Amino acid sequence: MRRTLKGFLKEYCRELSGIDTSNLRRLSAAAEDNARLVEPLFALAAVQGKADYLARISEGRWFHDDYERLVGKLVGYDSVEALLSSDDAPARYASVLDAFRAQGDGLAADRRINGLMRPRILDALAKKGLTRYKLCKDLGLNPGNVYAYLSGDDAKVSKETARRMLSYAEG
Repeated sequence: MRRTLKGFLKEYCRELSGIDTSNLRRLSAAAEDNARLVEPLFALAAVQGKADYLARISEGRWFHDDYERLVGKLVGYDSVEALLSSDDAPARYASVLDAFRAQGDGLAADRRINGLMRPRILDALAKKGLTRYKLCKDLGLNPGNVYAYLSGDDAKVSKETARRMLSYAEG
């Protein structure tokens, strides 16, 4: 399931900072020594409607001027996504939105790969005389998901499971 921008940014900031919090004051202090945290932290604050607050508490830090400029620009946009998609946002801030959008691309790529593996799995099963049931039993897979996948539903198994099935069938 795809996360919201706010959920993505909270997780991204936690991951980059190494601290399990979404407290803007603590994350701002962590950003002082972690330049990669600066951009997603601003986006998180903006999504929460606290960009002004973040700019105030970042006073005296090396990234304060960036935050002040972006808060001024944010007023002209209806959302942080709109700002980050515009030419007004510096490229390194826009890359945060690119990272958010890329999370769905990975799933689509996995499904395309699953679709390419399906005919190979079916051919290998047929050549060896293996049944779908035996495949499921030997690999401990859910038969309903495997049957649906082998019938054309690429979303029913993960890329790793499809690879396991292919390895088993060809092995």
